[in-house]
Amino acid sequence: MDVILTPTGSKGDTWSLKDRLGRHLGEIREDVGFAIIPVEGTALKSVPLHHASLDATMTAIAKHMAGACELDSQDWG
Repeated sequence: MDVILTPTGSKGDTWSLKDRLGRHLGEIREDVGFAIIPVEGTALKSVPLHHASLDATMTAIAKHMAGACELDSQDWG
């Protein structure tokens, strides 16, 4: 399943996670490293939750979901 990250908020430290059908899967938050906050009951629940970089986070999601994990930056202001 492919996962799309969309930046949310004005600080650039939070991303929404959705599949290509628009279903909300969770979010990523940057604080000390990057944390995946999965929606309960989604396949992201079993992905390792903490990563050192956004790239490492996206790689872990893509590997676990057996698809692509892409950044959608068209809404970034």
